[in-house]
Amino acid sequence: MIRLHQIGYTDDFLAVNRDKLQCVQSGENFAISDLHVKLIDCGYDLLTRTYQYIHTIDTQVGYRGLLITNGILRLTN
Repeated sequence: MIRLHQIGYTDDFLAVNRDKLQCVQSGENFAISDLHVKLIDCGYDLLTRTYQYIHTIDTQVGYRGLLITNGILRLTN
């Protein structure tokens, strides 16, 4: 994740619902279909005993960041 931050993926994203993500820093919501989403890696979280999936998110307005979920993000496009 440090490397991803170094190359510009500095924002944090949260899933709002099945079709939208929110940039934590700006509070702006985005339709998943309007984003470029790429699954980067997966790791096992010993605390929650679940796999965590790291996605990169690129928006059309220039926000670049990460989404960490306990499942692979369902894409609509």
